[in-house]
Amino acid sequence: MDKKLFEALRKEVKECGAFAKKQQLHVKRSYKSDKSVVTEADIAVAERLIAKIRTLFPDCNIINEEIKGLPFSKDAPYTFIFDPIDGTDAYSQGMPSWCIGVGILDKARQCVGGIVYAPVFGKCSEELFMWTAPDSDAVYLNGEKFAVEPELLKFKDKPTQITTGSEILTQIDMSIVLPKLAKASCSFKFKSFGSSLIHIVSALVFCGIDACVDPTCYVWDIAAAHAIIKKAGFDYQYYTGEQFVYDDDLLIKRKRFPKPLVIGTAKGRKFLISHMNP
Repeated sequence: MDKKLFEALRKEVKECGAFAKKQQLHVKRSYKSDKSVVTEADIAVAERLIAKIRTLFPDCNIINEEIKGLPFSKDAPYTFIFDPIDGTDAYSQGMPSWCIGVGILDKARQCVGGIVYAPVFGKCSEELFMWTAPDSDAVYLNGEKFAVEPELLKFKDKPTQITTGSEILTQIDMSIVLPKLAKASCSFKFKSFGSSLIHIVSALVFCGIDACVDPTCYVWDIAAAHAIIKKAGFDYQYYTGEQFVYDDDLLIKRKRFPKPLVIGTAKGRKFLISHMNP
């Protein structure tokens, strides 16, 4: 991918974030048929990103939450998957835990690039802006190269501080999990911010968060963070141990992925999976 084209997309995401931040002061909530919240800012950002991606990458696929029916070709060199505002419910209530996320898959459906911009949810700063380009192994946080500090990996390899969404309580059998935790003399502490993408990148960025267990949701809720965390040494895996893949059900049929995801280091995922299954 041409570096200048990726930079232009990254700039557009930043500008969309500034726009959404300004609109948050005057936001009005409405509801979709599935009872989820949507705002005018969701639609406006979606339209802007679609227009920009089509201009920069005319032969590529676009998948997003708000605007359906876009063409999809299995021969496209890249697939862009974005959520115009991840954490719309929090956004619509004036909370800071929302972001704009764009993920990039190559023709083989491997995550190769991603941009996550949270204008008002940062690490010791107002904003959190993470990205990795398709042709680079580097991950950036607010303009600086990022890597997980080695002394923190021992905690992330045996995670107890975990981000998750509220739906996890209905998707994992806690009658199995809690006794296993008690027997192992360890306990999980769960934190929820209301945005899947923020839950995921928080496991990288914040020293007091070790991993993420993401409830079943949609590909646009997770794709933007995948290449970022993978290049930093983390990955996605179903909580029952199977590998996560971007299949037709997720990309074309727009279905939820079937099981919660465990997100962390290889050792951290193994630890969580062992404590979350019979």
